[in-house]
Amino acid sequence: MTRARVTRPETRIVPRAGGHVTVRVEGFREGDGVLPRPDRLGRFKLEVSRDEHGLRLLDAHGETIGRLGASWGRTLADELTGCDRDGVVPVVRASLVGPRGERDMFVLLSWPGRRTGVASPARGVRVPVPSGGAGGVRHTAG
Repeated sequence: MTRARVTRPETRIVPRAGGHVTVRVEGFREGDGVLPRPDRLGRFKLEVSRDEHGLRLLDAHGETIGRLGASWGRTLADELTGCDRDGVVPVVRASLVGPRGERDMFVLLSWPGRRTGVASPARGVRVPVPSGGAGGVRHTAG
């Protein structure tokens, strides 16, 4: 008896820079879907799909198990477009939090980097210090 080899599409975790913002998945109810096996840290990968209402998170059988708002769809639009262009399936890292049977699902996302326009002081620059500071001016390390 020969085993058929199951080929799975290549995946890419979004956001590429890693996630540092924990976002609650709307509409998730524990037990409604088939979740993939978690890693050693209890996280698992869920496929992400776009529609007109935002992002859908899909279980192991491709069924919707929750949603992220349209604002996250706009935030991740460039990365999702890149996945489509490269022919890879976008996935997010998710985890369950709370007591068994009542858990909420959260995914790890991030906002794109932005330039704030506030320059950090260069070496040896005098920086004003609020009143109460030693002499009102301090020198940065140089």
